[in-house]
Amino acid sequence: MVLSSAISASQTQWDYLAVLADAIRRYGPPEAIVTDGGGQFYSTVAVQLYDMLGIRKERIDPGAPWQNYAETLFSVQKRLADHAFSNARTWPEIQQAHQTWWHNYNVEHHFAHRERQDGRHSPEAVLRGVLGRTIPEDVLSRALYATQFTRQIDRHGYVRFKHWKFFGENGLAGEEVSVWIYEDTLKVEHQATTLSLYSIRLAPDRASIASVSNARRLETHFRSPQLDLWRLSDTEWVLALRRPESGPRKKASKVVPLARQLPLPIFGATG
Repeated sequence: MVLSSAISASQTQWDYLAVLADAIRRYGPPEAIVTDGGGQFYSTVAVQLYDMLGIRKERIDPGAPWQNYAETLFSVQKRLADHAFSNARTWPEIQQAHQTWWHNYNVEHHFAHRERQDGRHSPEAVLRGVLGRTIPEDVLSRALYATQFTRQIDRHGYVRFKHWKFFGENGLAGEEVSVWIYEDTLKVEHQATTLSLYSIRLAPDRASIASVSNARRLETHFRSPQLDLWRLSDTEWVLALRRPESGPRKKASKVVPLARQLPLPIFGATG
């Protein structure tokens, strides 16, 4: 069963960790992960995550892709999804085609399960909700402490992070999203789908963000059905806002009235 998946323009350490963390949150960590020798699978952050969660890392032999069960998955994806991908014209349409393939792959009957006698003929039915070891959110957060953070989108579509407000998606108000920091880039994502990207410069103490530039909002299938009153470009729409520095609150002083309100005259019935 496909536990997590995403469409992305690259295949970096960042993209891999986003999908892996999403799968672990949903189903728990696996006993082992089998991949080829790609650098994103052996990055420092990835190896630390394996160690902290007790995941054994296995590598296929060079030139032997059949040792990775995912190769069969790719072949099925080509037959089920390539037509939809070829007809997609925008990034949200590509993402929707991918979501449709992901759902269909998990719920449709598979040839490999045709002879099962328990009536479970799809990957979702075979897995039937079985979870791996449950990992508390705080443990997973510590494993990704320098890379990934969980935040909630407010009613205006922004998340608060390190004294800044970053736009995510106003169609996800109240939902939890992930904020990823990788080198000089900050990314806001939901369910392994990138919502917005920002170039950032960290302060010398590395604990705060000094400046933000090159803000980009991505079109996704999470877009709010409510149409904008008018279209704004990313340069016109303020996507990143520095929050005012918190200072000591002034003690409320006693209000001294400088004038006295005189009573209004009382008029009689004939007044």
